[in-house]
Amino acid sequence: MLQLFGYWRSSASFRVRLVLQLKGLDYEQHPVNLRQGEQKEKAYRRVNPQGLVPFLVDDDVHLGQSVAIMEYLDETYPAYPLMPSAPTERAQVRHIVN
Repeated sequence: MLQLFGYWRSSASFRVRLVLQLKGLDYEQHPVNLRQGEQKEKAYRRVNPQGLVPFLVDDDVHLGQSVAIMEYLDETYPAYPLMPSAPTERAQVRHIVN
């Protein structure tokens, strides 16, 4: 099962949650309270040594950074593709995202 570590007020975490919902993927959500410093605790640093959110675990795949996570999800779970098929349109989407 997909696991997403994130903070509810993080816009980057929100983007990943949105993609998971749009693609209809089931996932476990693991809250990491940034205001309370949970990202610095040893338990979370064992999962994600960088201590950042969002962070996705998909079996042996461990990814940080929302754009990398969203692209991974779109390429790994092709139902309901997020990216257009035309190269120019894909470039425009990447321009907006970045």
